[in-house]
Amino acid sequence: MARKILVSLVSEQTLPNVELIKEFREDIDKYLFISTIKMSSQLKWICDTVELNDFDAIVVNPYDIKDIESKLNEYHFDEAEYILNITCGTKLMTTIVGDFFKNIGAKIYYVTGSNKEYLKVFPAFGERKFKLSKKILLEEYLKAYGFSFKKGSCLKESKVAKDFFSYYINSCEEFLSPILSELRKYRSKSISVDEIPSLSDYIQNSKINLESKGKLSKFEVRYLTGDWFEEYVYCKVKEELNLSKDEIGIGYNLNKENVPNEIDVLFVFQNKLYIIECKTSFYETRQVLVKKNNETLEKNIDKNLLPEIIYKSDALRTKFGLFANTSVFTLGNIKDDNGEILENLKDHLYRAEISRIQIVGRNDVINNLNIRDVFGIKE
Repeated sequence: MARKILVSLVSEQTLPNVELIKEFREDIDKYLFISTIKMSSQLKWICDTVELNDFDAIVVNPYDIKDIESKLNEYHFDEAEYILNITCGTKLMTTIVGDFFKNIGAKIYYVTGSNKEYLKVFPAFGERKFKLSKKILLEEYLKAYGFSFKKGSCLKESKVAKDFFSYYINSCEEFLSPILSELRKYRSKSISVDEIPSLSDYIQNSKINLESKGKLSKFEVRYLTGDWFEEYVYCKVKEELNLSKDEIGIGYNLNKENVPNEIDVLFVFQNKLYIIECKTSFYETRQVLVKKNNETLEKNIDKNLLPEIIYKSDALRTKFGLFANTSVFTLGNIKDDNGEILENLKDHLYRAEISRIQIVGRNDVINNLNIRDVFGIKE
């Protein structure tokens, strides 16, 4: 039986290579990558993700026909059955490399990025549409795009987050807002419960059990000021989509090219990545200094965080490949009682729409939110 060699073109989009390597791995005897000097990091990410140590690489100038042809002709191709993944690379690379491998009788495949499908481009007979049978796990996806990471975990059980959700949406905003505004100032440290007026009532009403009586750890402060909502969304997505712990994460600290990011909830479904930012409110009370009558005074203002959230989500999405889906879940209102978008949010929501960022507002979250409907996920 002839040896089988999988050939992959390397580009910024690394996931299609990981997908076909996982799909064909049991039958492959050797791996060959056609890459460029600029894509050396991407090649490393691919090999690290699939734990591939033994492979060959042909490095070409992606915009030079003669260089690509000469490098292919110089390489010693064994007598073997070749399988070419033509999904990535520049258009010139795919054309020149594709023609070369057609001439040596290779099978050529293309990963569509939709519905876990991949196509046989050549030869043009027999079955030509296939389904990827191997799942891409969350941390495989992150590694494939060059992220180092530290994963978080839930502080409370699923039932606690669900109970807290019910308590929060049915509570009086006039009661909660001043407590939460003060409590957010302590998100990085522990505090005594009696330091903030009515905080003990908030804790008692929400039925949260504290690790230490009369004192909040920094983790509990974070939970009470919003992390509970992240855990609620995490649990809802995990349960409705029947995801394993390897397909969904919460509170991931990511780093790529020395740029850190913290993601509230992210998951992989049908080999696509979904990123969710969770916000109980778009507004945050901040102290600013103002001058009045030659005197500098502190003043509290409510700052709209939506522009910052959209900017962060947009900048982050571009690092996760072509098909990453970003969204913001909030318990803040984005529509009035008539279902019309609030006037002061129209420009921001238009920017989100242009950037393909989905904003899921309070009414949608509390009215029997269906995760499949939100993301347009089909079976």
